[in-house]
Amino acid sequence: MNPAKTAIIADDDKNTLRDLVDVLESENFNVSLALDTNHAIQLANKIQPLLVISEVANQNYDGISLFKYFKNQQNNCKHDPKLIALTSNSDEQYEILSYDTGIDFFLKKPLRKMAFKHRISKFFNDEEITSGTASMEDYQIRDLHFDIKHHLLYKLPNRNQIVIQSKSFDILLHLAKYPNQVFKREQLLEDIWGGESKVSLRTVDIHILKIRQALGDEYIKTIKGVGYIFKLKK
Repeated sequence: MNPAKTAIIADDDKNTLRDLVDVLESENFNVSLALDTNHAIQLANKIQPLLVISEVANQNYDGISLFKYFKNQQNNCKHDPKLIALTSNSDEQYEILSYDTGIDFFLKKPLRKMAFKHRISKFFNDEEITSGTASMEDYQIRDLHFDIKHHLLYKLPNRNQIVIQSKSFDILLHLAKYPNQVFKREQLLEDIWGGESKVSLRTVDIHILKIRQALGDEYIKTIKGVGYIFKLKK
């Protein structure tokens, strides 16, 4: 049996908490429940979680600030936790603000347990496989070096670190592994998010924009009406 993993949930919706805990415990997580955002930070400093889930539109749970805290503490953390935003609020701004902080995934209530279970399984089972395979810990193409194990991106030859969100890293790496191959947005949704229906095509576009803001326009080309490709040459 694999050792238990640690997760923090910052939310007070009883039905959602019950479903989240059921799924996470079935995936061998030890779950800690935060009373508010400050308590979530205290727990994080104590247990160094692999996963943090927080409501983003609740007066007691300011997930946006919590996710920013983790990104600011990235170099001081033993683990780079997966960050999941959660809300029942339909205002799109919360999704955009959440992705701007570098979250890995955005959940909308009511929780779809099987889809969430699939997402968690893919997050951590794929990561365990990757970390156990030396040849998959690094990938290099053009002047980009991907540290897959630590989710870090560097630009050669000076090895300058490029700050990029976790999910943007996943998309860029996926495209870079298949240079000059066109990927439809729907295909990227399936490959990166596992087909989670509540993640919109707009989310893919937002991450492509973030990648271009970090790297410039010379790496990813838009094929109008089709999708995106990673350019093997400038």
